[in-house]
Amino acid sequence: MYLLCKVILKKKNILFVFSALLTFVAYAQKDTLQRNKKDTSDIEKMKVLEIKVQANIIENQADKLVYNASQDITSKGSSLSDMLSKVPMVEVDMDGNVSMRGNRNIKFLINGRPSGLLAGNLADALKSISADDIDKIEVITNPSAKYDAEGSGGVINIIMKDVRLKGNSGNFRMGLGTRSANLGGTFSVQRGKTNFTTMIGGHGWRTWGFSRANRLNTIQGFTNQLTQNSDFSNWGGGPRVTFSVDHTFNKKNAFSASASVNTGWRGTLTDWETNVGVKDSFLNYLWNQNSDKLSTTIGYDINVDYRKKFDKKDRELGWSAQFSNSTENAKYTSDRKNQIGKLLHNEKSLNVGQNNELSTQLDFTEPITSKISLESGIKGIWRFVFSDYSFDSLNIPQNEYSTIAFRNNSFTYYQYVYAGYSQIIYNLNANYTIKVGGRFEYTNFGGNLSKPNEISFTGKPYKNLIPFLNISRKIGQGGYLRFNFTQRIQRPSLFYLNPYTNFSDPLNITTGNPYLSPEISTNYELSFGNYTPVGGYGINVYHKRLNNSIETYRIVDENKVYRTTYGNIGQNITTGFDVNINFKGKTWMLSLNGGAGFVNIRSVVDTGVTAGLSSKGITYTVGTRGSYNISKKYTIEMFARFNAPTFSLQGYSANWFMHVISVKRRFNNDKGGIGLGLDNPFSPQVDYKTDNKGLNFSYYEMRRTTMWGVRINFDYTFGGIQVEKSKPVERKLKNDDLKDGEKEGGS
Repeated sequence: MYLLCKVILKKKNILFVFSALLTFVAYAQKDTLQRNKKDTSDIEKMKVLEIKVQANIIENQADKLVYNASQDITSKGSSLSDMLSKVPMVEVDMDGNVSMRGNRNIKFLINGRPSGLLAGNLADALKSISADDIDKIEVITNPSAKYDAEGSGGVINIIMKDVRLKGNSGNFRMGLGTRSANLGGTFSVQRGKTNFTTMIGGHGWRTWGFSRANRLNTIQGFTNQLTQNSDFSNWGGGPRVTFSVDHTFNKKNAFSASASVNTGWRGTLTDWETNVGVKDSFLNYLWNQNSDKLSTTIGYDINVDYRKKFDKKDRELGWSAQFSNSTENAKYTSDRKNQIGKLLHNEKSLNVGQNNELSTQLDFTEPITSKISLESGIKGIWRFVFSDYSFDSLNIPQNEYSTIAFRNNSFTYYQYVYAGYSQIIYNLNANYTIKVGGRFEYTNFGGNLSKPNEISFTGKPYKNLIPFLNISRKIGQGGYLRFNFTQRIQRPSLFYLNPYTNFSDPLNITTGNPYLSPEISTNYELSFGNYTPVGGYGINVYHKRLNNSIETYRIVDENKVYRTTYGNIGQNITTGFDVNINFKGKTWMLSLNGGAGFVNIRSVVDTGVTAGLSSKGITYTVGTRGSYNISKKYTIEMFARFNAPTFSLQGYSANWFMHVISVKRRFNNDKGGIGLGLDNPFSPQVDYKTDNKGLNFSYYEMRRTTMWGVRINFDYTFGGIQVEKSKPVERKLKNDDLKDGEKEGGS
């Protein structure tokens, strides 16, 4: 502890010193009560029995919404990405991009931790995780001071299933479908106070369809038109392995460690035809282009946690550490041919990107009185990013590749975050609870580009003091009323920072911006509702103001190239509400959820191509779910979701609709099951429309993807069923602070 305080003092950060001293003093208090009591085992030996608890699929808890994924039979054999599209307040578009209340700046956690498995292409990573491995999904719109201040859109925490049974136990599952497939299982061995668990599995998916794009741009008084008609097919997947061990020394001390490895592939084949000319006249055939993209990703996490409880009730000390790594190799080969099939151009590119992150955190909880408790902690995060990219062009007469030197470059970036937090929880009486606190974060960052002349940039360190307030009132048995206020910051991730440019389509290119700064949001939320054993409702009214926001903007240059990049150029204000209603009978369940909001995005830049840009409108979502137990063995479940437009600074992406029907049969005393699922049987194809406008240009695209599919799935559980008490390893390390990317782009 002395060394830790010494390091912090060198940073000359007062709040860091305060948090460290507070933790040190509390930890140093002697435990005089019950010191000589003998430790007893944490395992209660019980007779073999079967325990079934049917939880609501959707629960509205004090500070989050919980989606009990293990109760959702319609997701058997599908991916985490498919499951997220069913969660209230969460939208997933056809590219797998995830947003909450129209905001894509979400931080994903796995079991309360950040994960290198999700550090590459997030959309692909979510597709690679099987829904059968998910226990719960937690949606946290206004995280408390315990959480990292980043993630202006909120936090989504994925809780994986965990086998905690005495003896040898586990499960096996598999699924086969027209759009996805999976195979895997979990095996757990409990020996005394130690539990070993191994999870292994793999997942595959594919999509296909076509798109039609039309672009108009005015140059020197002439309105030029470009059309592109394309066919595409995407595929991906890969294996995933997790090994964990946890050991309970005694009632007060426990340790856990885990290692996860995820390998993924994503392939995209695109064939499109491009025509150009003057608007309202004959368009000339420009070329036909074929592009073959392949990305391979490997990521791993190593986590350790130590928890110590004391004789004083609810006093707890915790230490966590994590190292994450994600490496992605993204390459493409493209060729262009004229109308008679003659090769005009061929090139290939390779982008090697790597993310490394080391973090450690110390947390302490101290009950001051029977009604007041204090939570405090300190944390450090060290991030290192590297990207190296190269391009080669084919010399057609000689049939040899040569490098395109002016495009090649390498990019390195570092970011160090030091944080401390404190918050007080005050149980005023049986009905009122107040939680108030703050988090201080100090960020230092910089990097360099190797060309043209080893350009280095060191950003000015910035400090953020993030307040948090939660006032909650209990009403009757299941009613509640609460108010939340907090601020959040969003640091740009490698997707936005990487200056790599993808030239696979030379008329539509995307480039990152290494000079981006973080964005800051202020959030207000009022929630109320009531839940009973036969149903209930929850309503959230919110207002969010995002300043210095990182916005995507597009221009068409003098060479008629459609360029996409990012800048701190926006202000984003959203006001809206969410509603969740559910009803429950002995053999049936019905839930409705949805929401609406008014979005107003405008540019804060007075000059240049983004001056005066603005976009506003109403965004909404509606979902419904129903299930019926035909008998003890058979269950049928249905789900449908409709999402309205998502707005950006220069336009919007239009609505889309999805629905699923599933039938499940259980056997062998509910240890096994086999099911059949139908995806979008009544709307086999889904159109995703994008409409953007900018300085002297407009762009419209319609992409039609085949969403119809059939899935057959099987699962079986084996092993002993003696129940183990929960271990005192409760808090997990959380890094929830990076703005994730959309679609494709820099690795």
